[in-house]
Formats: sequence, structure tokens, C-alpha cells
Amino acid sequence: MAVSVALLPRCSALFLLFLLFVLCSSGAKVVTVDVHAAKGLIHTGSIYLDVRTVEEFEKGHVDAVNIFNIPYMLDTPKGRVKNPDFLKEVSSACNKQDHLIVGCQSGVRSLYATADLLAEGFKNVNDMGGGYVDWVKNKLPVTIPVAKEEL
Repeated sequence: MAVSVALLPRCSALFLLFLLFVLCSSGAKVVTVDVHAAKGLIHTGSIYLDVRTVEEFEKGHVDAVNIFNIPYMLDTPKGRVKNPDFLKEVSSACNKQDHLIVGCQSGVRSLYATADLLAEGFKNVNDMGGGYVDWVKNKLPVTIPVAKEEL
């Protein structure tokens, strides 16, 4: 099926309206904090939930004592798809009362993941706006694992 280029802006607008509806209909409001506020929350005991792919995480991640990498999206031969076990994996690693900071590469996946967690009944969840890109840009502490061949 061919899609007219003229329809693309309308499709994009409809998608954004749908996304806004989904985020607003969950009942809980997504709260986005900047990387500096996220750093403060992490240092006062919040768990950092990195929702990037394992490959992205292994290249470097936020330096945090309490950190989990549970991908929101998975790479497949057909492209990225939502991790069907995301909520189950988070529920087995964290309880619904834990204070969570959810981050990704640039802030998009973490926004979706935060909305899903709030809809699932997690109470203390914040989205980290700007993601790992902003964290690094602000020269905040990171962990970059040593490559195995360097050992």
C-alpha cells in the first residue's frame, strides 16, 4: 500500500495525539526530571532503571549503586520491538513502592517505560529527561566497562 507524502504529517499528528491519550489515560502523570535532579535522587537511594538495550548499556551507563538494565525494546531481525516481558522483569527486580529513575539513550523509551510502570501500579517513578546523552553531555559520572580484549 502506497502512502502519500501529503498524508505523513497527518499520520504523525494522529500518532502524537494517540501517544498523548495513552500517556494521559493511565491515571498517573509521568514526571520528568533533568539529569541533575536524577543524580540527586540516585544518590539518595533511588534505583536507576536503564531501559536501553544490553548492547547500549554495555558501552557505558550511569554510575549508580542501585542500577538495573531491563530493556524496554529488543533488537530483532525485523527491527526493534517492545520487550513483552518488560513489566514482569521489572516487577521481579523491584517492588511497586521502590523509588525508580527510568533512563534510556535520549529520553523517548524511558518516557514510554515510565508510563507503562505507572499504569502497572508502580508509585514512585520518574522519567529522566534527555537520557544518557544529556547525562554524558553534563559530565556526570559514568561507568564504562573495560573491553574483554583489554584484560
